[in-house]
Amino acid sequence: MGERVTGTFLPDRSTPRGSHPAPTRHPLPAAARQARGRRLLATGLSLLTALAALALAAPLFGDPLHIDRDGVSALGLPRGPGEHGHLLGTDVLGRDLLARVVHALRTTLQFAVLANLGSVGLGTLVGLTAGFCRGALEQLLMRTADIFLSVPTVISALALAGVIGRGTGGIVALVTALYWAWTARLVHGETQRLRAEPFVEAALAHGVRPRTVLARHILPHIRTLLLSIAALNGAAVVVIGSGLSYLGAGVAPPQPELGSLLNTGAQALEFAPWLLLAPLTVVVALVLSFVLVGEGVSRMAAEPERRSWLDI
Repeated sequence: MGERVTGTFLPDRSTPRGSHPAPTRHPLPAAARQARGRRLLATGLSLLTALAALALAAPLFGDPLHIDRDGVSALGLPRGPGEHGHLLGTDVLGRDLLARVVHALRTTLQFAVLANLGSVGLGTLVGLTAGFCRGALEQLLMRTADIFLSVPTVISALALAGVIGRGTGGIVALVTALYWAWTARLVHGETQRLRAEPFVEAALAHGVRPRTVLARHILPHIRTLLLSIAALNGAAVVVIGSGLSYLGAGVAPPQPELGSLLNTGAQALEFAPWLLLAPLTVVVALVLSFVLVGEGVSRMAAEPERRSWLDI
């Protein structure tokens, strides 16, 4: 292709002007990306599984609303970690902090899973319909999605929380309303690309029903995209749900939730910092697990060798 003389690269005279040699694909970077993707996915799944198992075992940690008479000191201060049989200490009312954190984790995971199913399911339905049907229906659905995407998330969440109401059901409905458009936009773009593929055009030319084409030829090709969206969406749901509870617009007390525990811990930071550190650690771990899973899936799906493992 060329020769190097005194540190200067001289292009081959036979190479047409404006053309460039194809880049050489080195196996080591590709293998490194695959290994990193596997490590991220394995770490995220392990952490998420451990947190889910802890949430399922929440009843074993006792009643989160039980008030221990010895749970506060003579000065009315909460017990520290390890005192009077409380592993993480107690809150300002004498309730066991470990039980409250584990039950709060269970509540957060419940609305995270339900909200994910709602937003990803609705967004997938809208994206598939708009990307496949085209025409006026596509314009109507996508312009509606653009309207939802243009509104600031935090402001919309606070406004809708006042309309929908508090509680787990309210957070699920709120997050579904806020995040379906993001999924719809991504699925719409991928569906449009697949709609122009020869195998889809051939299926339509042979008279295969559009519903069958969507189910058998398009949906299987976006499974990895949906899995990545669901994982990253889960992190966003945890943040927005905990944020609403922190501001008093989420899950209503006395039901424990990580955001409300963060609020209580922030108020007691000067004399009981463990009340903030315990739920904050769980929130960070939960968000990190979703992000690692989503990033791992994205990296592995980018490698052709791993697509068949993900598209199951």
